Amino acid sequence: MVAETSNVIDLQNVRVTFKNSGQELRAVDDVNLQIKQGDIYGIIGYSGAGKSTLVRVINLLQQPSAGQVFVGGQDLRTLTAPQLRHARQQIGMIFQHFNLMKSRTVLGNVEYPLLGKKISQQDRRKRAFSLLQRVGLEEYANTFPERLSGG
Repeated sequence: MVAETSNVIDLQNVRVTFKNSGQELRAVDDVNLQIKQGDIYGIIGYSGAGKSTLVRVINLLQQPSAGQVFVGGQDLRTLTAPQLRHARQQIGMIFQHFNLMKSRTVLGNVEYPLLGKKISQQDRRKRAFSLLQRVGLEEYANTFPERLSGG
């Protein structure tokens, strides 16, 4: 099913429930979120509030207990495993505790996922630098992770 919407990400009534020692814990409770093309969002909140769980739902690294997840108008919950792997290649996310490779610069770390694409080194570098510009980090392109602030 394809959602009739101009939203790139559309979460509808998403809930994620975990069971712990027989107790039910709602990590995400009835979330509706719509993000339009070109918008950049950060999800903030207290530790344990469900931020990472919610972000993981967007590309189905975490299956929701209820609700619908549309990305690019496509209902991710209806995809086969190979289709979902392909869809995930089009979804870019940065988690709070991401792993940077210490031997690569910031630009090199951003370039890394593009190594599997059939594009030239020049195009890959240009694309990665464009992404850094988009989030205001281009001045750190040649900086190694050990020189960056944790914040």
